[in-house]
Amino acid sequence: MKYNAGDFEYWVARRADEPVVRDILARVSTGGQIQLAFQREPDALGEDFGALSHDFILARNRRNDEYVGVCERVVRECHVNGERRRLAYLAGLRVVPGFRHRLLVLRGGFEALRRLSGDAADLGWSMTSIMSDNAVARRVLGANLRGMPRYESVGEFSSFVLTAHGAGEAERATDADLPELSALLLAHGARRQFSPVWTLHALRAAMIPGGLKSTDFFVVRRDGAIRACASLWDVSAHRQLVVAGYAPWLRRSRTAVNLAGRLLGLPKLPPPGGRLRNAYLSHLAVEDGAADDLMALVGAVRAEARRRGIELVFMGHASDHGFAALLRRQPRQREFKSQVYTVRWPDDEMPQLDPRLSLAPELAFL
Repeated sequence: MKYNAGDFEYWVARRADEPVVRDILARVSTGGQIQLAFQREPDALGEDFGALSHDFILARNRRNDEYVGVCERVVRECHVNGERRRLAYLAGLRVVPGFRHRLLVLRGGFEALRRLSGDAADLGWSMTSIMSDNAVARRVLGANLRGMPRYESVGEFSSFVLTAHGAGEAERATDADLPELSALLLAHGARRQFSPVWTLHALRAAMIPGGLKSTDFFVVRRDGAIRACASLWDVSAHRQLVVAGYAPWLRRSRTAVNLAGRLLGLPKLPPPGGRLRNAYLSHLAVEDGAADDLMALVGAVRAEARRRGIELVFMGHASDHGFAALLRRQPRQREFKSQVYTVRWPDDEMPQLDPRLSLAPELAFL
C-alpha cells in the first residue's frame, strides 16, 4: 500500500527496501553543532529490541525515482503518567539535501505515517526528541504549519558523554537477579515519564546475540535486596553512531578543543566519518537523593567500559533533575541537550502530562 502526495510517494519499507533505508540513514545526518549519522549495520530492518511494532516510511520522487527521505516509527510499552501504555516514538527523520526545505515532502511523510503505520499504539499521539541546537528542525517542526502535526515541548533531556574511566562499589548481577531487577525497574519507572516498561519478558527479549546480558548489570544491595541498578548496554552490533561533520567553527577548532580536552580528561571529538566506540548506561533505577548509589553505579559502568575497550559511555537524564546537576560536576564529561516533544494531530486527544514526573526515555532508543 502506498500514499501519494504531489510528485512524491510513500510506503512502509519492505525487506527488499532494506539497503535503501540503511543507505539513507548512513549518509544523511542530523543538524546541530555536531552532525551525527545513526547507522544500522548490518541490517536496518533487523533487531528492534522487543518493540511492539517498527516501521520505516520511505519517500521517493516519482519524477525520477530518487529516494528523498525516511522516517521511523517504533511502538514500545512505556510509562505515561504512571500507567503502562503503548507509545509511539518518531525517530530517524532524514531528508536528503535538496529536499529538506520542501514542506510538501514533510507533509506527505507525516500523512503517510498517519495512514500506513501499524496500530500497535494505544495512544493517538507520539513522542520524539530534537537536539536543542538544531534550530532549523525545531523551528520548522514547531511552527504548527497547516497540514503538519503539532509539536509541543514537554521538557529538556540531557545526554551526558562520559569517558570510560572510573571506579565504583557496585556488584555485578547474575541471571538469578533478573526477576528482582525487573521488579525494581518497574517500580522506579512508574515514577518517571516515558520510561520503558522492563518486565522480565522485555529484559529477556533484549538479551539477543550482540545485545544485553545479565552480567551487564551492576547493583547496589541493602540487607541482601537490590536497592539500585544500572547496566552497560553495548548496542554497536546493531546500531552505530558516526560523526558526519561539525559546525564550521567547531571543525576549525577541533584540534584545539581536543588538546584542551586531553588536558582536562574530556571525551575526544573524532574526525568526520569516525565511528564512536560507545555504549549506554541504561536500566537506571536510583532513588532521588541517593547520590552515593548513583555515583557507585556510574563508576562501575565506566570502569567496565574501559575494560572492554569502549571509549565513551552515554547516559541520559532530565536536564532539571538533581542527578543531572551532579553529573555536570563530574570530570571527563560533555553534555548535549535535546527537547522532548509530544506529536499529535489537531483531532488527537492529548492528556495533561503530570509535571511532577521527571522525563526518563531510554537514551539507547532515541
